[in-house]
Amino acid sequence: MKRGTKTILIVIVAIIAIIATYRLVVFIGNKIKPKQVIKEERVIPVKASKAIRMDITKTLNLSGDIVGKEVVNVFSQVPGKVMEILVKEGQFVKKGQVLFRVDRDIVGMEYMPAVVESPLSGYVGTVMVDRGMSISPQTPLAQVVTMNQVEAVAQIIEEQINMVQIGMKAKIRVDAYPNMFFYGTVYRKNAVLDAASRTQEVRILIDNPQLKLRHGMFADIQIQMGSAKNAVVIQVDSILSDSSGNYYVYKVVDNKAFKQSIKPGFSLKNVTEVVSGINEGDAVVTLGKENVGHGDMLMVYMEEIKQ
Repeated sequence: MKRGTKTILIVIVAIIAIIATYRLVVFIGNKIKPKQVIKEERVIPVKASKAIRMDITKTLNLSGDIVGKEVVNVFSQVPGKVMEILVKEGQFVKKGQVLFRVDRDIVGMEYMPAVVESPLSGYVGTVMVDRGMSISPQTPLAQVVTMNQVEAVAQIIEEQINMVQIGMKAKIRVDAYPNMFFYGTVYRKNAVLDAASRTQEVRILIDNPQLKLRHGMFADIQIQMGSAKNAVVIQVDSILSDSSGNYYVYKVVDNKAFKQSIKPGFSLKNVTEVVSGINEGDAVVTLGKENVGHGDMLMVYMEEIKQ
C-alpha cells in the first residue's frame, strides 16, 4: 500500500473515532442531565365585586296582630235579662258611663233595673249580647278597648329568643294602610314559652293618636336588631370560613388571589358589613372562590354588588 493512501485511511479512522466519541458523550450527557419541566401557570376564571359603603339595618320580620293596650270584657253583677243596650260598637265611652240596663225582676219580687258601667275609658269593640237575652254574672256583655296606644303582638321561635331585646325599635305595616309605616318599641316578652308551639310572645307598644290602628288588624312587623351607618359591605357570597370558624375572602390584586382574613358585622340578605380586613373599593371573589388558592392567577369578570 502506498504511503499516501495509508495516511488518508488513518485520518478517516480518526475522524470516525472523534464523531463516535462526540455522539457517545452527548448521549451520556442527555441521560445524566435532568429534564427541564415547563410548568404552565393556571388561570382561574372568577367573578368579583368591589366593596362599597352603605347604611345597613338588620331586621327580624314577623307577622302578628294589633290589639288594644287595654282590652276589658264588661259583665253584669246580677243575673237577669238585657233591658237596654245604650252603646254601639266603635263608640267612645268614658269610665263609669252606663252601657247596659238589666231587668233583674224575679216572680213575686220587684227590683229597679241594674246598670252596667264601663270600667275604663275607651272604645266599644264588640257588643256580645242582644236585647231580651238572659244573662248571668259570668256572661260577657261587651268589650271595651283603649286605642290611643295599641300593641303589635307576635310570636318568635325558640332560636330567636335571645335576638329580641326590650327597647328594640320596630316598624309596622297593616293592610288598611299599605303605604304607611307605624313605629313602636318592644316593651314586653313573656317569661315562658308556649308549650305547644315552642314560641315566645313579644309585644310592641305603638302610639296611635289618630286611631288608624284598630284592634284585630293583621300586622307585618320588622324588629330592628341593629344598624351600621356608612359601613363597608361586601356580598355574602364572597365569604368563606375555615375549620376554626375564622372568616376570610380572596382579595383580587393585579389579577392574583390573596387570602384575606376579615371580621364581619351585620348581615342582610345579600350583603355583609366588614368591620376589618377589607376597605372600600377592594375587589373580592364572589363566584368561583371555592376553586381559588392564595397566589393563583385569575381571569376576573367584575360585577356590581347585589344589594
